[in-house]
Amino acid sequence: MPPIRPFIALASLGTALLLLPAAAAAQVSNVVSPAAQHAPAVAAGWTVTPSIGYSGSWDDNALMQGNGSNTLGDFVSVITPRGVVDFNGRKGQFTAGYDGGFVLYRQLRTLNSYDQRGWLSGRRRVAPHVTLFVNNEASAVPTTELAQLVAVPFVRTGTRLDFLRGGVEAAFSKATSLVASTDFQWIKFDHSVPAAASLQGGHSLGGDLALNHQIDKRITLTADADLQHATLGGGQTFDVQTARAGVDYKLSNATHVFGAGGASHVNAATPTLAARTGPAVRLGFRHDFQKVGVDLEYNRSFVPSIGFGGTFQNQETSGRVRLPIGRHLYATSSVIWRNTDPIETNDLPLRSLWVEGNLGYVLTPLVRLEAFYSGTHQHINRPGGTLDRKTVGFMVITAKSVRIH
Repeated sequence: MPPIRPFIALASLGTALLLLPAAAAAQVSNVVSPAAQHAPAVAAGWTVTPSIGYSGSWDDNALMQGNGSNTLGDFVSVITPRGVVDFNGRKGQFTAGYDGGFVLYRQLRTLNSYDQRGWLSGRRRVAPHVTLFVNNEASAVPTTELAQLVAVPFVRTGTRLDFLRGGVEAAFSKATSLVASTDFQWIKFDHSVPAAASLQGGHSLGGDLALNHQIDKRITLTADADLQHATLGGGQTFDVQTARAGVDYKLSNATHVFGAGGASHVNAATPTLAARTGPAVRLGFRHDFQKVGVDLEYNRSFVPSIGFGGTFQNQETSGRVRLPIGRHLYATSSVIWRNTDPIETNDLPLRSLWVEGNLGYVLTPLVRLEAFYSGTHQHINRPGGTLDRKTVGFMVITAKSVRIH
């Protein structure tokens, strides 16, 4: 099967945004950042929200085999205990959560697993125009597909990762603001599976600056720069620097478009890779009105690969939609397409596509029902290098928030 072309990915994106009610199986729904799904409580004080969910679904490629292989399907039951703690105060907010998943296959019982995800997010205003923030997300999942890592092939192997980011937001005036942060990422793969033997894992340390200056009510000038120092499991190190400048234009109070362009530069401590410089581009559209939200974004830059090793030029197009259909009915959908090309000729390019969606119904204030679909596709230029996987099912979720005085 030929590689995914950009116009095919964009067509898939449009189809999903229009037709798919969005989000995902219990087994894959948490691919979207849990921290982004649980904002701090609006009311002041502490709030605890325990919940539990059950999902049943059909997985048509449980072993994650390439097309042409003996792909096996199975029915999967997932029990998901969850808990979120929120605090909203006069000068700060805090949220922390845990999300587990007992994944039980009906026939392929050796695939049974317990997936775990945890996250925390905090903000504290230390001066009238200065706010400190910290975010951390950690997870342990049974496949690389669920982690959605850049330049990593889809393999059924244990994947553990942690991402920590902290920094400061400062407003110099009503028109000018700065965000400065540093981040640390750690990734490790289970190498007991033969297909995962080449996955290196590793860690990276970086920092970024983002400056905004508002010209008028509609136009804001932007500039950002970041540096990432990555160390792979095989001992390779890479420094990737990116700088962009652009503009954000507000079409209305609820809608804005943005674009930025610049350069991305990579240095590597290896004799096989010379320093490279390439374009860095970010384009997007966002609409957020009441409960309706639409996000479209395109990014292009150099990235270090913690899978194969080496450095890749990564292009990513993504889209997400959330839409209330009625008083009790809602839909969400998301699409991510990645085109990662190696800088070194001995590496392999990857074409990866994720499509997710769900349709939910609020049965009572404590219970909601969801039907979901998740589809993934990846192509690597090697025998058996095209993989497709689809999951279709239902989910029942119950949750209740409790105020702590």
